[in-house]
Amino acid sequence: MAKAQELFEGPGLKADLSPMIDLVFLLLIFFMVTANMITYPKDPNVVIPVASDSKVPTLVEGRVVLNIYVDGTIKDISGNTLSLPEVTQRMSSAKAKNPNARLHLRAHKGVPYRHIQSVSRASSEGGVATVIFSTFQISN
Repeated sequence: MAKAQELFEGPGLKADLSPMIDLVFLLLIFFMVTANMITYPKDPNVVIPVASDSKVPTLVEGRVVLNIYVDGTIKDISGNTLSLPEVTQRMSSAKAKNPNARLHLRAHKGVPYRHIQSVSRASSEGGVATVIFSTFQISN
């Protein structure tokens, strides 16, 4: 028995955790970078309405995001002002690139409905009839 105790005596095994910590930090950075790629810039001048029964759509691919301001101005996410014929052309080219293209409208809560209707109609003329409306979700 004395020989068995002599075999197990000594400094013991030590695990170096620094490579694992490095790996965790690299994974954290990777997920932070890819999460930012999925989002799109939001215009702070567009205050979207609140909806009690809103649902968050899960499919992000194929969205064309347009902002509508109170005065009826239409802008894309780059800040370029668009006319209704340009909206139709943009939606037509988006439909040609992706058959599942959808219009994502970020309309200010004070926008008259006629402006939203005209943008939706221009999108439909471009071949994209599916519209996603941005709203804030009320948590119960």
